[in-house]
Amino acid sequence: MICGKLGIYVLLVVFLLAAPAVSGAATMETGTMSTEIRCDFPGEMIEAGDTAVFDLAVTNGGETGTCLLNYWTYRGTDGWKIRFEADDREVYRMLIPASGTKNVRLVVETAGHAAVGEYPIRVAIGKGTIWVYVKITKTHSGETGTLEATVVDKEGNVVKGADVGAYDGDTRVEGMLTTAEGKVSIGAPMDTYTVRVTKPGYREWEKEDVEVRIGQTTGLGIVPLEKENFFAELRVKSPAKVVAIGANPQYEMTLKNAGRNDDTYALSVQGLAEQWYARFRESKEATEEVSEIYIPSGEEKTLYLDLIPPYSVDVGEYNVTLLIDSSARQYEENLTLRLRGSYDMRTYAKSYRHEINRGDTLTFDMTVSNAGTGGTLTNIGINMSAPEGWRVTVDPASVASLDPGERATVQVTVVPPADIVAGEYKVVAAVKSDQAEGEDEYRIVVKEQSYVAVLGLLVMAGVVAGLWYMFRKYGRR
Repeated sequence: MICGKLGIYVLLVVFLLAAPAVSGAATMETGTMSTEIRCDFPGEMIEAGDTAVFDLAVTNGGETGTCLLNYWTYRGTDGWKIRFEADDREVYRMLIPASGTKNVRLVVETAGHAAVGEYPIRVAIGKGTIWVYVKITKTHSGETGTLEATVVDKEGNVVKGADVGAYDGDTRVEGMLTTAEGKVSIGAPMDTYTVRVTKPGYREWEKEDVEVRIGQTTGLGIVPLEKENFFAELRVKSPAKVVAIGANPQYEMTLKNAGRNDDTYALSVQGLAEQWYARFRESKEATEEVSEIYIPSGEEKTLYLDLIPPYSVDVGEYNVTLLIDSSARQYEENLTLRLRGSYDMRTYAKSYRHEINRGDTLTFDMTVSNAGTGGTLTNIGINMSAPEGWRVTVDPASVASLDPGERATVQVTVVPPADIVAGEYKVVAAVKSDQAEGEDEYRIVVKEQSYVAVLGLLVMAGVVAGLWYMFRKYGRR
């Protein structure tokens, strides 16, 4: 019994020892295969950054076996990427049947900063070796690589203004926005990046291990962005306005539903000062206010926001926040309103018609007032125009400034010429400041003096009396 079991164990050990011997006979040990390597074109001329390809034919002069694919490079090849390929796959071992020949390709990706010159590469497959050479004819040292992409949505429409960035970890190295055609071309130093494409209203797109080589263009091809379910785009035509006190500013805006689903948006304003009022309308002429609006996906609507300040509002800058609430989020837009004072300069006098006798001087008061609502009038000058030969003066001839509600009175002196003919004449007062101007007209009636009239009557009476006397004395003859 014991002998039987011992016999079985002996047979099992013999079987296990025999198995690797058969395998070793079928496969030559790495590095011991007798091979010959042939390359019809062992030297290639390229620019730095380009790729050289060498087609190698490996012939096995011995038994069937598997061998490693090895290469060695020398000075100046830092940053190069070298690999063996077969059937568009990267390989590092190959099986060659006895007396057979197999082809393998050596791919050499050079660095863009490689200097001009010849670079030898030694290849060893089995016992066979061969030298191949890469000759750099032009360097691109100091240049950058280029990253290109075209961004579209799921429907194939180009996406304008998408941000395409090249990142080293969390650090943004380069980036720019896509053009109106959805394209982007970014210059970046040689490195391996993570590329992120973002735009509000779309889900982020990311691709890792994007290699940029000096002097070369790395194309990402078509980058598809998927819209978010709920998203809106708000554009205010002029978010900052300057108006005079007394006017009600109006902000025009466009609200677009850029999401995949229809949505309803609530409209409100935050930060209104006390006694201010805000209202939304769907058109400039609309009389009804709106507080929310429904917009189907892909459509947009124009809205108008009126801000109505109280009558007692002061000059200054006012800031409010426009709020748009949707199903998924809230959108904000800061609005600025600067109210400036209104300028209204007025002149007046107790009378705009004066009567004087020829040879007399006319003096009257004229008042200049600032009837505006917040602005100071400065450098107020008064200029009088009158008929030729007249002399008109103003005292004082100018006023430095008038705050809102203030007034100043000046004295106007009018001296007609001595030989003036009695009648009605016009004098114009032109008042001008740095902010406003205006004018008033005054009518001046010049009459003959009273003693001249009496003298005229006496002369006329004397003439009549003389005629009567002559008639009495000589009329009967």
